Order: sequence, then C-alpha cells, then structure tokens
Amino acid sequence: MKKLTAILCTTMAMALGAAAFSGCKPTETANAEEGKVMNISLNPQVEFVLDADDKVVTVNALNEEGNLIISAEAFANVEGKTAEEAAKLFVQVSSETGYLVSGTASVGDNQIDISFSGDAEKAKALYDDVVAKMNEAFNEENIKAKVSQAKAITEAELKALLEECAPYIETAKMEYKELVDALVAERKETAEFYSQELKKAYYEQKEFIMQQSEIETLKSHLNVVSQALVDGLNIVYTGLVESIETLRMNLLVSENSPYQIALANFRKAKAEYLKMRYEYTSDDVSVTVEITEEEYNAMKDRLEKAEQAILDAAASANEQLDKAKEEITKAYNTVIAKIEEYSVKVNDHLDEIAVKQQEKKAAFFTEFETKYAEAKAAAEKNWQDMHGALEGSEETAE
Repeated sequence: MKKLTAILCTTMAMALGAAAFSGCKPTETANAEEGKVMNISLNPQVEFVLDADDKVVTVNALNEEGNLIISAEAFANVEGKTAEEAAKLFVQVSSETGYLVSGTASVGDNQIDISFSGDAEKAKALYDDVVAKMNEAFNEENIKAKVSQAKAITEAELKALLEECAPYIETAKMEYKELVDALVAERKETAEFYSQELKKAYYEQKEFIMQQSEIETLKSHLNVVSQALVDGLNIVYTGLVESIETLRMNLLVSENSPYQIALANFRKAKAEYLKMRYEYTSDDVSVTVEITEEEYNAMKDRLEKAEQAILDAAASANEQLDKAKEEITKAYNTVIAKIEEYSVKVNDHLDEIAVKQQEKKAAFFTEFETKYAEAKAAAEKNWQDMHGALEGSEETAE
C-alpha cells in the first residue's frame, strides 16, 4: 500500500486547516510543546501519552490484562491528571485486583517497570516524581514493591507503535513531536475499546477505508470504459476485504470465537489464582483460609495452561489472517496498477485522495462503533466483572 508522504501532510495542512490528516499537525488536545509516552508494566501493561505539562492526554492498554486496569471506574477521568496521579491510580487498581501482593511477595512479584520516551534528563526527573507518588500508594496499601526505570522508548519504537495503529501513515520522516501527536489522535479513537483484538480490527479496517478512498478518487478520473474494467478487479479486492473482516470476527472478536473463549477461561483462571495468591501470601492474621503449596502450584499450572491456550488461539487465527492480508495486498496492487495503466497516477492526485480519506475516516468511527457495539460492550463488562470479583474477594478476606 502506498503510504501518505511528508508532502501530502504539508499540502493537507494547507488545504484542510484544522481538519488536517492525523500526523500532519498537532492535535487539538496536544500541547504545543513536546509531550511524551509513559509505559507502566507490572503484568498488566498500560501506556499513558502525556502532554508537555506531563498530564495525561490518553491511556491505552498494551496487553489484555492492561484492559482490566484501565476499564476500572477509577480510570474514568484519568485524562488531565498528572503522570504521578496516573501512576498512583495504576498502583491502587493493581492492588485492588491482586496484581500487587500485600503480603510475602515471591521473586518477580510486585516488580513495576516504567519507561519514557523523549529527553532522558527530563524523563529521569519525572520518573523520580512518579516513584515518589507510587511510594505513597505502596504505604497506603501496605505493599512492598520494587520500581525500576526501564529502557527508554526510542523514536523507532514510537514509529512502530504508530505504524501498528495507523499503517497508512508514512512515519519515516516524521519528527518526534509529530509522532507523539499522531499517536494521541489514533489512541483517542480506540480509548474505550477494552479489547486488544477489537482495536486490531479497527486499525485494519481503517487501513482498508484509506485504500478504498484512494481507488474511488483515482477511478473518478477514468473514462466509462476504463472504469468498468477497473470495477471488475475492484470487486475482487472489496470481496477479500469483507471476507477478512468476517474471518477476524469469527476467530478473534466474537464472544463465541476461539480466542474470546480462551480469554474468558484465562480471566477465570487468573482471578482464581490472584485470590488464592492473596490468601497464600497474606501476613494478615484475619485471613484464615489455609492453602497448601501443592494446591497453590496446581492453580499456577492451570493458569499457565490457560495462558498458552490464548497464545495458541491467537497464533492460529493470525496465520489465517496473514494469508488473507497477503491476498488483499495483491488485489489492491492489481487495481492500482490497472488504474495507472490509463495514465492516472497516484502522485498527481495526493491532495484529492487525502480529502476523500478524511471524509471516509470521519464516518468510519461511527460505523465501526455501531457494527461492533455488542463486542465493545462485552469486553468492557467482562473486565469490570473480573475487577468486581477480585475486589470483592479481598474485602471478604479482610
């Protein structure tokens, strides 16, 4: 697929002003100065995009268990909070759900890693402030934890993040600030999709929308006979796009899909393990449940098998999806090649293509939310149910 170029970003900024395409200019929510990305990892992994004042612009789960954290009620108004406040929320919700052990922690338990993008000196200063606020939460929750500053998030890694959620944007010549601004715009669109596979479906379908906008724009410059010849090839392309959407739904997104069934089993096994770990490691004399080492290890084994089942379901699905995407790419390239045979060149219509893509993108979000409303609601409910069960079990034990 031909990606948007730096030239396109410049011309679109002139042509569309405030409605310019994501990544071409700062978003309305981003500060005029440089922001940064802060990742916090325990086992749940959460990404916070910060503005130049180190306040949260948007939050995103980087793995499935990260969705448990950010779907908690405490995160409902996280935007606008300082990085330190957001980090404290992460600790509090992780404690409520049992990811942080309040008793006798084993090796590897209660290890939190924090990483930042941007200037190293500023990142170190913010890291120290964040850790100080986290220590307040550890004291409040009676938790002993270790916090480390992980390897910095490089510009190359920022580009990889952006290419994942906006593969139609050419990142090669984008500067650091442009990368952060564009990431904010893309993350905001999926901020309430508490499902990694639902987000991937969104990113993928938006990419196809951009491709289809390009084809429609270029077709409009063909004569009737040439359009008819291109239409024959385009039918093949659009049919493949529809089929991969169905495939992803059946394999990964629908509650009856192999992946979602495995994820539901994992949530159950993880909740049981976290509750048992709380009882097994607790120093609280009021916790009277006795658990043997054998029972504890058996629970860990069930959890490991549940985790492997998720990996297996994802691997099987992605193998099929990768093959389907290869066919779509071939079909798309065939359509573009046919159009260019008639001397209608992509580079001659970049501004027009970008306008069409912006129009399509504006409608796409609403269309996707409507189509996937059930899956979106189910994902949020499932994580909140798990959160409620874990929080309730700790209150009972206490």
